[in-house]
Amino acid sequence: MARKRKGWGLPGCLLAIVVLAGVAFLAGTFLVRAAFHRPEGSPSPSGRATPRSLLAAPLHAARGVAGRLGRLLPHDRDPAETSRRLSHAIREGLKAAGVPADSIADRVVEQGPAPLTWRVGVPPDRSLFQANYAVTRRVEADGGQVLSGREAPGPHGATLVTLLIGDHGHSTHELTLVRGPRAAKANEPQEPARLAVVVYGMSDDPALAKRFIDLPLPFSVALAPGPGTSPLFRAAHAAGREVILHLPLEPVNYPQVNPGPATLLVSLPPARITGLTRRYLDEAGPVVAVANLMGSLATQDQTAMAAVYAELRRRRLPFVHVEPVGGAVCRPLAAKMGVVYDQPGAVIDAETKPGRGKALERAWDEALKRARARGGMMVWIRASPETERWLPKALAVRRLQDVRLVPVSTVIRRPAEL
Repeated sequence: MARKRKGWGLPGCLLAIVVLAGVAFLAGTFLVRAAFHRPEGSPSPSGRATPRSLLAAPLHAARGVAGRLGRLLPHDRDPAETSRRLSHAIREGLKAAGVPADSIADRVVEQGPAPLTWRVGVPPDRSLFQANYAVTRRVEADGGQVLSGREAPGPHGATLVTLLIGDHGHSTHELTLVRGPRAAKANEPQEPARLAVVVYGMSDDPALAKRFIDLPLPFSVALAPGPGTSPLFRAAHAAGREVILHLPLEPVNYPQVNPGPATLLVSLPPARITGLTRRYLDEAGPVVAVANLMGSLATQDQTAMAAVYAELRRRRLPFVHVEPVGGAVCRPLAAKMGVVYDQPGAVIDAETKPGRGKALERAWDEALKRARARGGMMVWIRASPETERWLPKALAVRRLQDVRLVPVSTVIRRPAEL
């Protein structure tokens, strides 16, 4: 669960405002009484300002502090007014992203994550990333929040982005952006689906990693930082492979569940997390993206992920979120900070264990089917002795048929493609 910061709360804020108002009143009363002893605007014996100017200063300060404290309170207590305010913000955000107003369908639901459900058709030539970003910025400017977000493939090659929007932790809108596949031009040949394969999970077994890196097959590798892994990064670069930095992030139940000695813990200061991310990237050499290694706790911690994203934004590197947990903040935070965010279309993990050959075949068939439906995606496959024997057959042209293997950098969706 993401950690919640303790605040003053509504009663504390109201008490502070009342106290400040009382102090301002007493000070004003004292100074007004003093005004009766000499003409308005005349200099005081000390040569200081007149009572009117003296009264203005504490009142101005009190109003300023009260205004800042007032911003800690809810903008409105009426749920209907909150819904109207956020509905207007969503419409303005969609308008800024070039989404037609007549493509919005809204309804009220009795059960669900939010009382208002909006379904918005985004034209195929428009960017889902930009629509997400525009809505998020406008909602936040009006005092609301994007509480969660997820992306999923839809029917007939469509892409769905679902945002849960609300105010002060209470959801008001479930917004689903739907963008259909780009229509092919007349007489234009259908392009084959693109599939990028990323092999991961071998950094703690240098011998296995070296065998995979040396395979004469087109795939990328995800390598984790840590003692003794520098030769693996060098070998992958020498073999011409694209590399993803598999950044170890703190999971729930750490250290019983431990991604490795280079794990970034949520208890570290943000500057330390950013510094370690920078060091790991420097040691890895050229990489095309950064992905989470575990991190079920860290990916729910906004402060920790903002520290990681700070370095990714500086280097313009995408973040690939592998198997996100329900409370993860990575997607909305990436939109807010301007970091490219993507997820694998499939992860083949448990199927790579001994004796699970049929399950591995079924998972691969499903990945190929999904790639054809989406037109392009990445699939992550855990390295194991079984995978080492199976992979050459899986990547054979006869097995792939109309699916084309491509580098992972070509399928990570950039803002212009979302």
